[in-house]
Amino acid sequence: MADSRWSIEKVALLKLKTLFLLALLLSHGTQPVIAVAQQPDSRSVIAALNYNFAKYADWPDEEHAESIRLCYFTHTFKNSFTELHDKAIFNKPISTHQINDVEQTDQCHLVYIDRNERDITQRLFVYLADKPVLTVSDISGFIDDGGMIEIVREDNKFRFKVNMSRMELANLKMSSQVLKLAVEVK
Repeated sequence: MADSRWSIEKVALLKLKTLFLLALLLSHGTQPVIAVAQQPDSRSVIAALNYNFAKYADWPDEEHAESIRLCYFTHTFKNSFTELHDKAIFNKPISTHQINDVEQTDQCHLVYIDRNERDITQRLFVYLADKPVLTVSDISGFIDDGGMIEIVREDNKFRFKVNMSRMELANLKMSSQVLKLAVEVK
């Protein structure tokens, strides 16, 4: 039994590494193989990273949810998040929602806050203090200010940092396989 569990974890880690490697390669600026193929922009890579974070997170009572709700504030991410509609997590469809106010976030499983929305972060952290909502952003210092996952760009590649203590306060869990890929876990 232990051997089969180890195999499942090893396969999950391999899948996770492959997904993140793909996201990193797409953001690295390699030339397309086919002349008509287009390089995804950074918003698409960020949306894909958010999907992967949600895929490897555990929420309390997630089995009662009809869908996994991924939310974002900035209109410029609408097309990138809409690309996720044909995907599922925990055999539940993904639904994506552009939200306009902090009070709408408690209906989300994950909220992405673009760096242009820095001014709402403190209000958001206060509002979500006791709610199991995964917060993700590309704002510098996001995990130090109270966010859960900070996307950083290093050497033209996307990486991420995790504030595990903040996730635990919100009763959220993240797969150890994801945590192994983080550049910083605090």
